[in-house]
Amino acid sequence: MPPTYAELRCHTNFSFLHGASSADDRVERAGELGLSGLAVTDHDGLYGVVRFTTAAQEAGLRPILGVEIELVDPAVADPDGVVVPARRGPRRGRSVVVPRLEPAEGLPARPRPERARLPGHRRTVKEDLRGIGTRQRGPHLVLLARDAAGYRSLCRLVSRANLQGTKRVPRFEHALLAEHAEGVVALSGGRDGEIGRRLLVGDREGAKAAAERFARLFGRGDSAAGAGFFLELTHHLLPDDDWLVRETAALAAELGLPVVVTNDVHYSKPGDRELHDVLTAIAHGRTLDTLADLRRPDAESYLKSEAELAAMPPGEPSFETVDPRTSAAWAEGLRTAGELAG
Repeated sequence: MPPTYAELRCHTNFSFLHGASSADDRVERAGELGLSGLAVTDHDGLYGVVRFTTAAQEAGLRPILGVEIELVDPAVADPDGVVVPARRGPRRGRSVVVPRLEPAEGLPARPRPERARLPGHRRTVKEDLRGIGTRQRGPHLVLLARDAAGYRSLCRLVSRANLQGTKRVPRFEHALLAEHAEGVVALSGGRDGEIGRRLLVGDREGAKAAAERFARLFGRGDSAAGAGFFLELTHHLLPDDDWLVRETAALAAELGLPVVVTNDVHYSKPGDRELHDVLTAIAHGRTLDTLADLRRPDAESYLKSEAELAAMPPGEPSFETVDPRTSAAWAEGLRTAGELAG
C-alpha cells in the first residue's frame, strides 16, 4: 500500500506575520485529515521546530524539519532582473543635529570617549520591507532535513545568513548554500522560486539551467526517495496555475527530475484566511481596505487532505485544459510527498 500524502511546505506562527496557525493547531488538523507526515518550513528560521516536533510526536505524526529561505542572488545569470528584482535600500530616519554644548565657566570639557568596536561588529540596519510584495523580493527555496546531518546543516546555514545579513533580513547566498547542503533535500519553491519565475516569463532555458544547478548541488539519486532536489507542483486556482504545473512537469520529464506536490500552507482551515490577511496588513502597516495585492491572491493556502489535492484541476483528466501527462505527474507528486516523509 503506497504511503499517504504528507504536506512538505507549511508555515506556523513562527513565520513572523506570515503564518496564521500555531504548531499545535497545525498538527491537530493534520491528524484529522489523515496525513502521514507534516513539515514545518517557517520563513528564514527554525524557531518553531522544538514545539512542532514535540506536538507531532505526541500525535503520532511524522515530523519533517525544514526552512523556506529567500535567496539574494540567482542560480544562473539574471541580466533582466527577472529572478531578483532591484532591492529597495534601507529606510533612513531623519538626521537630528545635536547642538554642541560649550562647557560652563569653571567646568572642564568632557569629550566622549572613543569606543573600540569588537571584532565582527556590524552596524544594525533596519530594512523597511513594508509595501514590498513577494514578487518584488528574492526567489524562494524550500529546504528539508533528511537526517541529523541535514538539521545541523540548516542550523549553520540560518545562523551564518543572519550574521551576514541585517536585522530580520538574513542574507542567503548560493555560495553559502553550497557550503551547507549535506543531508538537505531542496524543493524548487513553486511559482515563488527561481525556476517558476523564469518559466512564467518564458525563459525556459534559464529555468532548465537553474534546475540542473540545483540537481548537481543536492543530488539526483537513483529514485525519488533518494533524490536531493525536486521540482515543486502547486495549484491555488490562479489563472496561470494550469499552465505553470504543465510546464514544470514537462521540464521535470525532460531533465529526469522527480516532482512533488505541496500546497504552501499558511493557515490550517479555510476560515483562517481572514486572520492571515490581518497579519499581512500588520506586516505592511496597512489597513485591510488598502492592502490591495499585498495579500495572498488565493484562498487555497490551507492544510488539505490527499483527496482534496487529488481533486484539484491538475489531478482531474476530465478538465478540458488538463493534459494526461500533467495529471500523471500530479499523481506522482502526491506519492512522492508521502515517500519523502516515510
